[in-house]
Amino acid sequence: MGPLSTRRLGTWAVLLGLADLAEAAWRKRLRVSNDWRLGLLDELVAAPEAPTLPCPRPAGRLVLVDARTLRQPGGTGDDWRLPLAYDLLAGRMHQVSVTDRRGGEHLGRYPWHAGAVIVADRGDGSRRSVAMAVRQQADVVVRIPPVTFPLATEAGQPLHVLRWLRHRGDPEREWQGWCRWAGQRYAVRLVAAKRDPTATQRARHRARRQAHKAGRPITTPTLAVAGWLWRITTLAAATWSTADVLYVYRARWQVALVLKTMKQLRRLNQIRSKHRTSVEATVRALLIAWALQESTTMWLRTMLSATASPESVVVSSWLVSGLGLDTRRQQVQGRWSEARLQTCLPRLHRFLCSRPRRRGHQESTVRTWLAQRTCARPERQQKAA
Repeated sequence: MGPLSTRRLGTWAVLLGLADLAEAAWRKRLRVSNDWRLGLLDELVAAPEAPTLPCPRPAGRLVLVDARTLRQPGGTGDDWRLPLAYDLLAGRMHQVSVTDRRGGEHLGRYPWHAGAVIVADRGDGSRRSVAMAVRQQADVVVRIPPVTFPLATEAGQPLHVLRWLRHRGDPEREWQGWCRWAGQRYAVRLVAAKRDPTATQRARHRARRQAHKAGRPITTPTLAVAGWLWRITTLAAATWSTADVLYVYRARWQVALVLKTMKQLRRLNQIRSKHRTSVEATVRALLIAWALQESTTMWLRTMLSATASPESVVVSSWLVSGLGLDTRRQQVQGRWSEARLQTCLPRLHRFLCSRPRRRGHQESTVRTWLAQRTCARPERQQKAA
């Protein structure tokens, strides 16, 4: 199957017996229904999810933020952007939108819930993003380039990153201070982790290549900074240690996998249109289908995990998502139902799950760690009281 086009959409509708319209008529109705699709997508994304944890759902949530580019015919590959905020514990889209190439990455794009922990890459690593999140009572863990993220002490003295790095210490260290944006300052923690020699060499090679491309000389501070990974967080040090912050940031890779799965299973690798309204309506239609299958996917994950302990079974998100999409598609055609899927589930178990690998399964490990941490929090509060 190739990318979704108006002609292919019309062909499917005729085969399913939903309608018999010409391509031009389909294109017209597609554009007219753009606002309706946006409202439907917002309702599906905002729908409350069923509890999937063995303990009460926490007040906050771990939201992973990333974006992918979409290609149009004759384009450059980054003609459209798909920013996504993904709720890891719920296993569903938290917020999503469609923009053109001028839609920059920043956390001020969405409204955030109080208590949310937002994990984002360096594209969102700006003082503006930190300020937007803190003003909405959310916390952030973002990767930053230290050159464009000035920090200061309590007394207002600027932090000299190189001088701080020269002090002997652990390969994972942190510094607490302040950043300033729009006349206000915000308390942050700078967390640095030393790269391994191979990663350091690659990072410095990229820095030299970028400097050569920009026509400027490479500096010693730039090469020194390239040997470290830099994160900024607003999480309290009393409840989130340096190791916890680094572990949470590594979980951001899961949203990249979700976007990759979405692009391949929903054929989002290329959009066959150049008209803005048509592109938005097409992508939103595909996102609606993805949002509908997420409830089936989480139901399947819960049922499969209930048959064995999390340590002895690994649920394949890729296969479960594909089965969820097939189930929704067959429901439209009137061939399958969730009751039939539940009947076949014992036999499907060996196809959708695998035994733990030596390398480990990051998604299962992160989910278990977050669930244990969330369930243990009320017990700690009771002991403290």
